[in-house]
Amino acid sequence: MIPDEKKPIPWGLPPLRLEVVAKQQQQASVAAAADEHSDAENLTTDSEKQQYGAAFHTPDAADYKSKDMTDGHHYEQGSGPHGYTPLRNNVAGNGTPSSSASSDFMSLRKRMAVFLAGIAAMSSAIYYVRNCMCDPSAINPSMFSATTLGTSPDTLEAVQQLLDGGFNRSNTVAWDRLAEMTDLYGHRMTGSHAYDRSADWVVSTAKNDPAMHSYTEPVFVDEWQRGSESLRLFVPTRPGGHVRIPILGLGNSVPTPRDGVEADIVPVHSFEELALLGNKTIAGKVVLFNFPYTGYSNVGRFRSQGAREAEKYGAQAVLVRTLAPDTSFESLHTGSSQRASIPAASISLADANFIERMYERARIGSSLDHVYPRVKLIMHSRLHKNAKQSANVIIDVEGTEKPEQIVLLSGHFDSWDIGVGAMDDGAGAFLAWEAARMIAQLPRKPKRSIRVVMWNNEETFQRGARAYYAKHKAQIKDHWFAIESDIGVFDPWGLVVAADDRIVKNLRSYGADLLKVLGAGNITSEIEEPGEDIAILCKNGVPCAGFLSTNPENGAAPGDPKWETHYFRYHHASSDRMEIIDKHQLRRSAAALAAWSYLIADL
Repeated sequence: MIPDEKKPIPWGLPPLRLEVVAKQQQQASVAAAADEHSDAENLTTDSEKQQYGAAFHTPDAADYKSKDMTDGHHYEQGSGPHGYTPLRNNVAGNGTPSSSASSDFMSLRKRMAVFLAGIAAMSSAIYYVRNCMCDPSAINPSMFSATTLGTSPDTLEAVQQLLDGGFNRSNTVAWDRLAEMTDLYGHRMTGSHAYDRSADWVVSTAKNDPAMHSYTEPVFVDEWQRGSESLRLFVPTRPGGHVRIPILGLGNSVPTPRDGVEADIVPVHSFEELALLGNKTIAGKVVLFNFPYTGYSNVGRFRSQGAREAEKYGAQAVLVRTLAPDTSFESLHTGSSQRASIPAASISLADANFIERMYERARIGSSLDHVYPRVKLIMHSRLHKNAKQSANVIIDVEGTEKPEQIVLLSGHFDSWDIGVGAMDDGAGAFLAWEAARMIAQLPRKPKRSIRVVMWNNEETFQRGARAYYAKHKAQIKDHWFAIESDIGVFDPWGLVVAADDRIVKNLRSYGADLLKVLGAGNITSEIEEPGEDIAILCKNGVPCAGFLSTNPENGAAPGDPKWETHYFRYHHASSDRMEIIDKHQLRRSAAALAAWSYLIADL
């Protein structure tokens, strides 16, 4: 994590340069040689001490803002650079040289002490310059690649301002806005009244942002409503003979009959095991998919395809262990499932293991108390196809030279009906908004237009992305680049890019030269589309990228097996609240996305 207190990053070294230190050493040697031929010496007078100030000067914020690569100081003849106190003749208070041999001896000792102190101070200064003042991650024009050197100075100046904005702790606009919207309207389930009111709030608020144009575009969507749902596990040895198990119906699931489904449970650990058991074991039962969490991409198929696989063998319903890291013992996570003829619901890791332990004991049969687990499941969900017209939210910042060409920044606006969708994907949508707002505040706008799209219906059928493509199909050739954020917004890491080698090479150069100051300069390439909603644009020739963060718990970067654990601990869960989002991480990520977008828009 980058310290928030860090000053804006300098372009090159601060004013105190190594060549200045070398000049100081040369002056000190000349002064020492002159001392040997003097009859008397005097240390610097009090008035001179006041004139030169402290032994060494630490540059302030104004020094860091300078882009002049030279020292920038002008010295009077006979004086040292500001902050350096040279050795001078030691003159008696009355201006008369001393003639005492004892005084000469004491004067020599003083001269040697001062000389050694000066050498020590200069060594400390050199160490400070090399190891403290000159952050190795700072922007250093002398190390720029050919790509960056060939970039317009106006573009680089604008990018520097955007990067500096990442360290402005007073800017918490994105977090404050996200908190206000989610506090006022809650979740943003596709097709819900809360979604529409939230969209209207964004459009109205963005109209107050200078140089930004906000509006909506229509999207026709389904509306799935959860309804009441419950699960009872029969345990004869418990009070009342049963245990209530918390569940979350999976999105798009069919309901149970009005009185529910009552049946024994059969735990399985894979689709292969399900097939081996076949109709003889599965028919008439409720299938429990219980599996270790080995990564979201590895286990997501049980949620999305589990009901369709189980119905092949006559199952009455499926329960799916929640898709979350194994440390989320009792948490429940919902998500989309392929609609089947049987209902599907999610249960916690702890309850999935509880049910399987009961099953194993009954299978062994060592006690009459060990009975096969039996449940009653009730789900009263409803699905209304093409229920209403909803909207994508769009915010534009017009370009100066090629306004018809678009750099698209995006996150999806819809969420599930639990929690408030602060992380998934309110933060991604507001990240794009804040990046565009930062760009809009610059004196010089980019050559191409910046467009923010907050997608509708990403969680199920990507209806928002499809509607956008249908409306803008004739202008897809003018979409210069598209970026999506939908994997959490924490401290910025960089981009995963699906584009030609030339673009990837240029972005890697910019990342190494510029974006590294926010930790956001990493670039990795990928053949597959790096986002669900921009996939349709990528497939039609638009260069694309996904915006990625590091794991705030352990600092793990994309590619590390521990990278995704923090995000999926809260993903599609009631715990997806504002407390997951750090306002300063959100600002730094917005500054990074703004810098990337500006560079791409000016290419």
